[in-house]
Amino acid sequence: MSESSSAPRHPFTARMTRRRALSATGAGIAGLAAASLIGCSSNGPKTSTGGAPGAAVATANADEKPKSGGVLRYPMPKDPDSLDPYRLAFSTGGTWAAVNAYSRLFTLEPGVNKPATGKVIGDLAQSWEFADPTTLNIKLNPAAKYDAAAPLNGRQVNSEDVVQNWKRFEKDHYNRATTANSVNKDAPVISMTALDPSTVQVKLAFADGSLLGLLATDPWIMPIEGYQGKIDFQKEQRGSGPYLLDSYKQSVSVNWKRNPTWHGSNGGRPWNDGVTVQIIADQAQQEAQFRSKNLHWASVGLANIPPFAKELKDTEIAVGNPDVRSPLLGMSWLPSQPWNDIRVRQAVSMALNRDVLAEVVNGIKQFEALGVKLNVRWNAPIAGGYGAYWLDPKDTNKFGPASKWMQHNPAESKKLLEAAGFGASKPLEFDNVFAGVYYGQDWPTRVETMQSMFRDVGIKMNSVSVDYATEYIPKYYRSKASFEGKNTKAAVQFPPGGAQIDPLLYYRSFLAGNGASSQVGNKFPELDEKIRKAIGITNFDERVAALQDMQRYSTEQMIVIPVGPGIEGVDLVWKGLRGPQVFKPWTTTVPFGTAANMYMLPEYWFANGKGL
Repeated sequence: MSESSSAPRHPFTARMTRRRALSATGAGIAGLAAASLIGCSSNGPKTSTGGAPGAAVATANADEKPKSGGVLRYPMPKDPDSLDPYRLAFSTGGTWAAVNAYSRLFTLEPGVNKPATGKVIGDLAQSWEFADPTTLNIKLNPAAKYDAAAPLNGRQVNSEDVVQNWKRFEKDHYNRATTANSVNKDAPVISMTALDPSTVQVKLAFADGSLLGLLATDPWIMPIEGYQGKIDFQKEQRGSGPYLLDSYKQSVSVNWKRNPTWHGSNGGRPWNDGVTVQIIADQAQQEAQFRSKNLHWASVGLANIPPFAKELKDTEIAVGNPDVRSPLLGMSWLPSQPWNDIRVRQAVSMALNRDVLAEVVNGIKQFEALGVKLNVRWNAPIAGGYGAYWLDPKDTNKFGPASKWMQHNPAESKKLLEAAGFGASKPLEFDNVFAGVYYGQDWPTRVETMQSMFRDVGIKMNSVSVDYATEYIPKYYRSKASFEGKNTKAAVQFPPGGAQIDPLLYYRSFLAGNGASSQVGNKFPELDEKIRKAIGITNFDERVAALQDMQRYSTEQMIVIPVGPGIEGVDLVWKGLRGPQVFKPWTTTVPFGTAANMYMLPEYWFANGKGL
């Protein structure tokens, strides 16, 4: 699709009036919500016929018939924070484990040999309709069942399961402020109630074009027996998802086996017999295991993909969707912080050379030598992976005057710093607090590269690596932008920016004052009002315009300092696996080839039906 607002629309917004859409069976705001997710980029990876001997860019025969058998194997650097998804402090803490075992009401459709469109489809929801703009009725799939072991005994998932998990989500979940109106008056869902054993009614405070995207994220549906003391969710996974937990040995591996009665089977899925996630923190060890085919993908560091691709003849380079993560510098807004002066924020942004950072981190030229052309997209602050919603800061005509604050301009950066009272005798100094390699092995490299760029304009940035769970999340990331550094009071923190299903959800979660993971606190009430007004917009063109207006405002005010930059996801995959080189998620994920908001792994299969 084009990245302009003339991109093809979902039919309910392209050709139907809002009233007519609401009357359509199974569509209504659902159709409009699905439309709000469309906007994938056609400015994707390009391949050339050149390329070094031994390197291969992944291609796949769309007519291949899947074969059953074999166990998928990929690594994670640490254990899940908990097997209970409601006990996670953040999505990366373990949703990668939850998605294998548990279902949600909705999910997203993967792309096959092309980027996913963001189309919302039913998971537990077999059908749905809007009785009115603020009342959604959902019929559950009667084929959705739990495992055969006691105390579940293969029973159907019912509406009471949904209701009780909604109540737990509303009370305990880290992201509840994005969805639950009882927590945040700008969140849409008032309640979920059981009309009968197979029907759930969702009541809304207002119409919300992002609703189905929200319900494809939360709540996770777990059996009520766990809330009755019959199942320990911290030790067991007892869901209705595509896999059943087989074994878990801490710091070694998590193993799932195929769920033979999965309601999403659709002819035989999961095609594989199961999934093993090996817990391996060391990148070199991951790569050694990949060499021996004990791991199948998501194992080779980005810098090593080109040499490995040349050396390992049975591998191919998989290119995914454009990145939707938005790495940024989130500032502290305590009164004593230098960031309260907009000139300081703008100066730091102009000291960054985002194209150079992209080359240092991603080695783009090495991929070009292999015939893979990757595209650099600057965050603004949402990422280029959001297609038509994204406003390119390099396009000064469309972006407007605010684009200058994203350009690399050391001379202007120095002038702004001097005007703000900083110079050779009093340099700007601050700590950059980040979670080590938790968000990627390249995170320290990103920090070091920024340090060098800042040094060129007289800024001293201290690198401060802290533990993800005990320090970074509670003291910095979830501080509502109120924190101090360790070496100096002035500080920023460096998150990956998340990968929400919908770009408006990204703003609501990360950049609204009342967002679950707000990076700005209550500093920008004008932006809060823009977000509030956009929530009720269901027309695609109007949603695009609203999101692009937010991007101009965010960059003009430099509410966060976009770092980015984004490229397409890239990985090295063994050719015998028909996996991430074929099936594409809607949003970029870590690790590559997995997804927390849609089912990817059940689609994967081995060419020989056995494994590698």
